[in-house]
Amino acid sequence: MYVSVVRRPLLTAIAAGILLCLMSFVPSANATNEHSAGQQRSAATAQADSAESS
Repeated sequence: MYVSVVRRPLLTAIAAGILLCLMSFVPSANATNEHSAGQQRSAATAQADSAESS
């Protein structure tokens, strides 16, 4: 397939844009929701405290 020299930068830019868009949907390995993690810890602490007082 022959692509003209004029269109090659355009196709490269489109391919790079598509790749960047797709990469934004890939989850990070260390992606955590710190707010919910803090709530889970506080809920676990509250349960432990209520169990000790019973």
